[in-house]
Amino acid sequence: MMAGFASRARARPVARGRWPGRAAGDAPPVRLPPGLAVAAHLAGVAAGIVAIAALTTLLALMLR
Repeated sequence: MMAGFASRARARPVARGRWPGRAAGDAPPVRLPPGLAVAAHLAGVAAGIVAIAALTTLLALMLR
């Protein structure tokens, strides 16, 4: 009985060239390769750390 429920709960394939929740004129979703996504994430983390260090340095110089 649950097998029928599970098969009906799965997402249906969409028509070729269409994406669920998007209008006809919208651009298709773009996915980065996994390695590039990880590199972009790490670059963002590094940029955040640099920004925090810079702000901390400025605050320390102002309170000196």
